[in-house]
Amino acid sequence: MRRGTAAVAKVTITISNVSWRGGRPRYQPGPKHRKLGLKGQDLKRLDGSWMSAEEAAAWVEAQLRPRIAEVKAAKAAGKRAPRRKAPGAYTLEDLFEDLWKSPKFTAGEPVPGRPKRKVLAPATIRDYRAKAAALAAFDPELYGSDVAALSKPILVGLHERLWHDKGHHMANAILKTLSVALSYGVRKELGGLKHHPALRLGIEQPDARVRVGTIGEMTAMIRAADAIGLTMVGHAIMLGLMTGQRQTERLALMDAGHEKGWRRFRQSKTAAIVEVPETPQLTARLSAAATERRVLGVKVANVVVDPKTGAPFTQSTYNKVYRQVRTAAVAGVKDAAGAWIVEPCPTLADFQDRDLRDTAVTWLARAGCTVPEIRSITGHDPRTIYSILKHYLAIDREQASAAIGKLVLYLESEGAAL
Repeated sequence: MRRGTAAVAKVTITISNVSWRGGRPRYQPGPKHRKLGLKGQDLKRLDGSWMSAEEAAAWVEAQLRPRIAEVKAAKAAGKRAPRRKAPGAYTLEDLFEDLWKSPKFTAGEPVPGRPKRKVLAPATIRDYRAKAAALAAFDPELYGSDVAALSKPILVGLHERLWHDKGHHMANAILKTLSVALSYGVRKELGGLKHHPALRLGIEQPDARVRVGTIGEMTAMIRAADAIGLTMVGHAIMLGLMTGQRQTERLALMDAGHEKGWRRFRQSKTAAIVEVPETPQLTARLSAAATERRVLGVKVANVVVDPKTGAPFTQSTYNKVYRQVRTAAVAGVKDAAGAWIVEPCPTLADFQDRDLRDTAVTWLARAGCTVPEIRSITGHDPRTIYSILKHYLAIDREQASAAIGKLVLYLESEGAAL
């Protein structure tokens, strides 16, 4: 051995399920641990520095092994293991809890002399909460981890796993909700957040769903509702076709009478007025709905009510009976003698209640209505109307035929001899 040099022995650190790269320890779950739902993680101190070998070994004994036992016990009992929160950290769960308390989610006490804060619609708040709960159930370890440790690679990986397990639309919806929470955290610098890790992730957007019902399909739905004794669903469908209102809005509509060919409705929750021109079809259904409410002794003024309770439909109950009507329309309905009351309409199998809104827009456009005219009835944002028309009417043969017919008339009027 030369003077001034010394042989240095290679030190091999062996800790169960912990790998080392350049002095940086990381928990790497094996197949058995992954089956339990455990995720890999870097082993760092609270200040962000890497744990030593002794600290990593202590982490395995103090946190990993108890967690494995906890998850196994929960699985054996048929329950879900509780989420573990990173000690001393401001977690993703903490961030969502602060988001739910923010002004957009809770208006708080009004300040005299100042405009009332705008709060998100109840349905929007429910949707955000549902997506956050879905994230917590999908990856409880991530939900209980430090928000400051989130990075673009982690979120891209999360999106890929969500897409694989829950589909493209759900993956995007959960990431959108997470992005809203992170935006709030960055603005308030919660948990030390200074940069938004969910920005510009390059997430692919799915094609917009546009499903437009035909006149035959909608006739089958309404007739099926009447045939199986769920006429209130038939009324709700007609309201959707004639007003273009969302389900929650239709279920809250109260009949406020009519004046000079216009039907007036009032939102039971917001008191907003909705006015639409009368049509024979809508008038007939409204008259039938009023008769049914009188027979039932209903006290509320909502156009559509649950006949079992006499109260407005809850969304869950309405969706349940809507599916019953759709199933009947798909299979068809026969009378006691075996004759068809409603012919089977299998194409309705994928038709959802929310598709009534797209159908209303499309039917109005086919009737020759302009975008401002459609908006005056349905309340859509013009961009949404254009989006619906782009996806459907661009390939609509009736529109193409009408357009070419106008071109022919124009050429003839100009004496064109091409």
